[in-house]
Amino acid sequence: MGGEAPAVAVAARRSGVGSGLLRYAMAAVGPVAGAGAQFVLSLVLLHLLTPAAFGKFAFLLVTSIFSAGLWSALFCAPLPVILNRGDAAGRAPAVRALTTLSTLGSVVVFCLFSVLGLALEVSLSGALLFGVYAAMFVLRWFARTHAYAHDRPIRVTISDLVYSVVLLGGVGALAIARATSVELCYAVMALSAALGMLPFGRAYLRTLLSIDRSAFAHYRPVWREHSSWSLVGVITTEATINAHVYIVTLIAGPVAYAPIAATALMIRPMAVAQNALGDFERPRMARQIGSGRIDDAGRAVLFFRMVLLAAWIATCAGAIMLFVVDPHLVFPRDYDRSVLAIGTALWLAVSGVRLVRTPESTLLQAAGAFRPLAHASMVSCGISIVAVLVMLVAVGPLWSILGILAGELVFGGWTWRQAHRWRRQAAAKARSEDSDGQEPSIQAEDAA
Repeated sequence: MGGEAPAVAVAARRSGVGSGLLRYAMAAVGPVAGAGAQFVLSLVLLHLLTPAAFGKFAFLLVTSIFSAGLWSALFCAPLPVILNRGDAAGRAPAVRALTTLSTLGSVVVFCLFSVLGLALEVSLSGALLFGVYAAMFVLRWFARTHAYAHDRPIRVTISDLVYSVVLLGGVGALAIARATSVELCYAVMALSAALGMLPFGRAYLRTLLSIDRSAFAHYRPVWREHSSWSLVGVITTEATINAHVYIVTLIAGPVAYAPIAATALMIRPMAVAQNALGDFERPRMARQIGSGRIDDAGRAVLFFRMVLLAAWIATCAGAIMLFVVDPHLVFPRDYDRSVLAIGTALWLAVSGVRLVRTPESTLLQAAGAFRPLAHASMVSCGISIVAVLVMLVAVGPLWSILGILAGELVFGGWTWRQAHRWRRQAAAKARSEDSDGQEPSIQAEDAA
């Protein structure tokens, strides 16, 4: 009998790992398919477009991804926190406000990206089509968060697969036709994002058009408590991870940015998987924290990191195999082999540092601890900006990636420290008999 208990425990752990991997597989299949479709799109355009045209495309794509980060800060990240706090009557107005403002904001996104495209000397039709894509992209981003927060992950997976299939079909047509028109590319992207909205259902799509006139009033407390600090964090995080995009493009031009963007393709699937799995885990961790299951949230962080580490090792192995065989199987021969090797190695290092902080960052967001995250990214963004400028001037555009690596190291260390402090305080409060039921907070100690 004594030997049965350890056997049962081992079986339970195996079952937990198996169910966790199955859950992640279901969560990742859609985003990985989307990442793969975007990777194929970028790869096809890398071969079809001139370096200058590809640099413009890559710049617009990165800025559209940044808009998703803004949406996460303003509307997506607060949603699961709100849904796991307070009474239903108090939650409903805030959720309606988030939905309304996300819809109205998408119109602003359309206008901004249309103007940005024209500023980059993209044709009028191309700029407008990319504006449509960017607007649909942020709408679908919020819809994914809404579905996850209401425990409907299947809808997210179907949406991602629809988006991926349509995008891949369009990319295949572009490749077969050898089309060099960015207008056709942006039209395919806009269509795929729009059709990707359909799986969220007619009822949800109707809520997007049900404008709440008191949205700003109901959003005000959400802004004060969550979104304001989350927005600061996202903007400074963008400066930390993408300072090179803006600095190199503005100072040295799209042609200089092209090889940086090309080698960044090697970690694109990894980056998308990190973000997608974070979006999946955030509402789940919020539910665990809301019900006082701090240890479960801690185990989720550990499992999250193990999955990301396995994906990173696989990415490194794939990159090494590519360079052993021939990097020009993926990259055009216009790009020097040594440039490709250096850029890929630097990006793999950056990705490795990011995977260390991603689970802790997700935990803090799930806990509503946006202020310490903002502090971490404010420190790291300054380091990234200065380091990118120094490396650009001293050794050239490609080595500006080292500036991003420096910022990521600081960001990762600070986030790790803040998350572990929160976990210690949360565990202590959960054990305390005289706990008043308030959520643990580390905001009073942030300045330290």
